[in-house]
Amino acid sequence: MKLYKKGSTGREVRDIQARLVAADFLSEESPELDGGEFSSETDKALRAFQQIKGLRADGIVGPDTWPALVEASRVLGSRFLYLREPPLRGDDIADLKRRLNALGFYSGKESGVFDQATAVAVEQFQRNSGLPPDGIVGTSTVEALLRLSRVTKNTSVASLREIERGLPSGGISGRRIMLDAGHGYPPDPGEIGPAGLRESEAAESIVEELGGMLVDAGAVVFYSRRRGEFLELDAREAAAHQQSVELMLSIHLNSSPTPQACGASCYYFASGNYRSPYGYRLANHVQDALVGECGRLDCRAHGRTYRLLRETRMPVVIVEPAFITNPSEEALLGEQSFLNRVAHAIAVATGEYFSGAKALGEE
Repeated sequence: MKLYKKGSTGREVRDIQARLVAADFLSEESPELDGGEFSSETDKALRAFQQIKGLRADGIVGPDTWPALVEASRVLGSRFLYLREPPLRGDDIADLKRRLNALGFYSGKESGVFDQATAVAVEQFQRNSGLPPDGIVGTSTVEALLRLSRVTKNTSVASLREIERGLPSGGISGRRIMLDAGHGYPPDPGEIGPAGLRESEAAESIVEELGGMLVDAGAVVFYSRRRGEFLELDAREAAAHQQSVELMLSIHLNSSPTPQACGASCYYFASGNYRSPYGYRLANHVQDALVGECGRLDCRAHGRTYRLLRETRMPVVIVEPAFITNPSEEALLGEQSFLNRVAHAIAVATGEYFSGAKALGEE
């Protein structure tokens, strides 16, 4: 999709600004609203919105931020919610799931997607509340939820329920893993380093090495896309679900306006009081391995709500082993020996995850 950022103008910018105003991030009195100009106030409001929503606060409206802006306009009770295909999405659903989990009705990870787990939790709540168990969140169900939420602690059973189901153990052999090389050139190169290295191609090289290592370890490996191919995020998500993979590793490179920025980071799904215990453990295993085996500066593992993290049923970890915008790290990404070390670190970490080992610092 087209990206919108500081300097953009037009009808789309007016739409972005209207959504930021509706979400109370941009003042109705902002002079930028008159001309539909994406200037300083819109940029500041957008970055604040991204920060609150667990998105990359880069001031760019792209494939992660645009759906979040659309979904932010949904308030619990403003529409009927029910199970359908494609699933309903929105902040109202995330609010619904948080309330159900706080009341002890497991509705799955607290994303804004109305999935099967959510439907089951709604029916259980309705039965418990003396309502018809039709799985439809209408006026009566919302009123019962709001009434009970006033006397309920703001906690969540989601992470506990998932841990009780059991984190992976028994080894990597036979495990179904999808590898996702970020972006895809043409048309999407991702970030481009100062010497011209494309993020999409560096990610492809890491994925190629990593896939071979995981196969050698006995895993069953799938790829979200081929080299030189571009797929939208929904196609990548659909492929992972169709193949019933147990996890997805999405390889990207970090970027910064500051050329000196360096190091490795990983991202897993977290929202509000919920964090994916699977994603948290895997992300920290990978982060520890990249720091320990590749000598990367530790930029830590972070909980985020990026679309690929929140709209997949299996745990997904986004891995960024280096900053492509740092000249020294871009040069490393051009060395096969470094790519091999990165792939080996991720493969070892994935094996640790499937062995049932706890990550450093995990309770």
